[in-house]
Amino acid sequence: MLPRRLAISVLFALSPSLVLADPVGSYDVTGVNPDSGDEYSGTVAVTRNGTTYSVTWTIAGVASYGVGLGGKRSGGSSTRPAAADDDTLSIGYGNDDGFGISQYDLQPDGSWKGNWAYAGGGISTEVWTPKGRTRSLPTSPKNRTSEAMKPIGNVIARP
Repeated sequence: MLPRRLAISVLFALSPSLVLADPVGSYDVTGVNPDSGDEYSGTVAVTRNGTTYSVTWTIAGVASYGVGLGGKRSGGSSTRPAAADDDTLSIGYGNDDGFGISQYDLQPDGSWKGNWAYAGGGISTEVWTPKGRTRSLPTSPKNRTSEAMKPIGNVIARP
């Protein structure tokens, strides 16, 4: 009887993490501008569009759009058609001012953490937290909260 109760308890404990694995949803986003070191914030919406993901960032009133591939870390990292159990995302994105790439990994708390780079710029970090939960990047003198966002060229904007 005890092994059965233990198995049921483990199943219920794992159920929330299975729900959180699907990247589809709405997120609060925080990141660091690689040029200034300022922290930015905004929102991200992810939808499954057939075998790919459609991603929309809105930061300081500027929308950026991306298309992404899903992936699964177990058994080695690989990309594949979008699936509810994806735990990695690779996204190409852009707006009227330019383009870039990004890659994110699912974290144990259900957030997504990754790196991004824009054409002609440096590499920086970004965290997506499911709407309704709080999480931010560590604050340091370089990570001041501001309206800064992912830049492209001379424009302070996130593609």
